[in-house]
Amino acid sequence: MAKKVIKQVEETAIDQQLSKTEQFLQEKDNQKKIIYGLIALVLIVAISVGWRWMSQRNNEKAQNEIWSSELLFDQGQYEQALEGFEAVIEEYGSTRAGNTAKAYAGLCQKNLGNYEEAIKYLQDFDGNDNVIAPAILSALGDCYVDQETPNYDKAAQTFEQAAKAASNAQYSPLFLRKAGLAYEAAGDTKNALKVYQNIKDNWAETAIAQSIDKYIERVK
Repeated sequence: MAKKVIKQVEETAIDQQLSKTEQFLQEKDNQKKIIYGLIALVLIVAISVGWRWMSQRNNEKAQNEIWSSELLFDQGQYEQALEGFEAVIEEYGSTRAGNTAKAYAGLCQKNLGNYEEAIKYLQDFDGNDNVIAPAILSALGDCYVDQETPNYDKAAQTFEQAAKAASNAQYSPLFLRKAGLAYEAAGDTKNALKVYQNIKDNWAETAIAQSIDKYIERVK
């Protein structure tokens, strides 16, 4: 008997639920909500697909336009190259090629001695590889040192970031030594010693480590 009652209750609950669902679907306003919801979903998907297609297309255009400026940069014609890179940034700054143009524009400004402008572009560059990104960070650190009012602390921190990003024997000790020199210039011998000791302990096989003892002794 109990089983029959339970079964009847379950069936009644299901029937009631179905009835509520049918009633919901039949209501005009709710039908509109469902339709509008589906339209919104379709639009979101379409916009996402369209954005990716447009982004890829713009990136291809930017790559074509950046090529001539890269040649000028390689030839040391930084002012002319800068004009091209800035045009790419203005038109396609959100693309991968536009991001590359920011790095080039920053380097152009650095080579032209315009360190404040260089810092803006180099800071805006977004990189996460272990070759280009560390090099750009190192260039940024140089600008902090070379600007009219040097910021040695900021430079040292940026050089350390470059060393961490590079994470290899070819560049990390070099960037760390630059960090140590910047700390020294800031009068921060404690952090300078820490950086130099890092080179001695973790990059002992490199040429820079072979001569790091004199730097260590200097800041002790």
